[in-house]
Amino acid sequence: MELKNYMELVVEDAVDKELARINEDWTKIHKCKLDIMALILNRLPARYIVTDKGRIMTKITETEVQFQADILRELVKAIKQVKKNP
Repeated sequence: MELKNYMELVVEDAVDKELARINEDWTKIHKCKLDIMALILNRLPARYIVTDKGRIMTKITETEVQFQADILRELVKAIKQVKKNP
């Protein structure tokens, strides 16, 4: 068993998709991606899981509209902040 912040997985996936979509030069810098992820993760609650059942329950929560909206809101803020100072 392993302890994992499920929010990290969700945020990384969202960041990867958005950076691929906007495709600007600064987004190719790995540190920029990590900075964006750190900003988002510091603003959202952690969702720790240990078991497969915990992963399934968290995955169900991921489909909630508010959950997605919170991630998108913080993603936009973080990208703007890092874009100003890559």
